[in-house]
Amino acid sequence: MMDQHEIERVIPHRPPFLWIDRVEEVEPGVRCVAWKHVDPAEPAFRGHFPRRPVLPGVYLIEAVAQTAAVMMGSLAPPDPEATLLLAAVTRFKFLKPAGPGDDLRIVATRLSGAGQLVYVEGVVSVDGATIATGELIVRSG
Repeated sequence: MMDQHEIERVIPHRPPFLWIDRVEEVEPGVRCVAWKHVDPAEPAFRGHFPRRPVLPGVYLIEAVAQTAAVMMGSLAPPDPEATLLLAAVTRFKFLKPAGPGDDLRIVATRLSGAGQLVYVEGVVSVDGATIATGELIVRSG
């Protein structure tokens, strides 16, 4: 289990753009499970959409990318000069909306990769129901 301070030792993201609160489990380079509580005060909800607040899908993608960064960054001691960057998003589907107060369970699983590129499957769920799924390509940069 990793809390926010431990996550910040592995990846460079900081609030307000740190989109994972805690890591439940990590198998370095293979799989990572993280959680994010969606704060009802999140600024995006003021305009997306005021009568029916919906968390923008790009935030879900970013949460998966950050979870993947923890997965890969846990392979070795943190390198302050190394950053895992999002290179591509493929086949991402949004099945149900996320909203204020939801607790997101984010799972990133390495599919393959060689050299600087790593292919990752991401699944985001709320209360056991999958709300988004897709694949990312991340690269060390």
